[in-house]
Amino acid sequence: MGIAVIGGSGHVGSFLVPRLVRAGHEVVNLSRGARAPYVDDQAWLEVEQIQVDRAAEDAAGAFGQRVAALEAEVVVDMICFTPDSAAALTAALRGHGGHLVHCGTIWRYGASVKQPMREDDTSPPFGEYGTQKAAIAELLAAETRSGGLATTVLQPGHISGPGWPPIGPLGNLDPKVWYALSAGEEIVVPGLGAELLHHVHADDVAQAFQLAIEHRDAAGGSRSTWWRRRR
Repeated sequence: MGIAVIGGSGHVGSFLVPRLVRAGHEVVNLSRGARAPYVDDQAWLEVEQIQVDRAAEDAAGAFGQRVAALEAEVVVDMICFTPDSAAALTAALRGHGGHLVHCGTIWRYGASVKQPMREDDTSPPFGEYGTQKAAIAELLAAETRSGGLATTVLQPGHISGPGWPPIGPLGNLDPKVWYALSAGEEIVVPGLGAELLHHVHADDVAQAFQLAIEHRDAAGGSRSTWWRRRR
């Protein structure tokens, strides 16, 4: 299967791209080329690299057509942050019979008012980033419902792994809290004790993306959330 990954050198992409190569897919990675993947893997030798500045090409109205010209069966978008950018890419891919898999975020949901939270629970998005991602998710869902492009939105929680240490219960990166917990010590946290941030390793998210790609009939037009932020 031909797969184009936009932003494949990022945290999740560093695991996803090698997974796809080892599964026998032909992978193209579109990125600015500003950094190497977070994890070295020989699979990258089999990946076609395309250096592109998405922001600049979006401004020129050219990015969507560049991606569509690749004629990939699946496009994985890891770095779309505005509804306008998502709409332009969707319009360019519409009619090609492919599958657009978008990386959303848990921050499209705001503070939890109850536990446990479910996929269809509603709360205002958290911050500008969450607001934009929520709008993108709704745009893509409407696209698929209307009979247009098949889309899937995955909404991971706080991603950790190489280069990305987890945020601790105190809302910072101080590792002392983890040492205390591993030693069975008590820690004092602010709030009511319900302010939880669920972590997920980048490779687990990559596996979820791979499954969504390889099981389009089950994932098409869906949205999936892991490790909901609960507050």
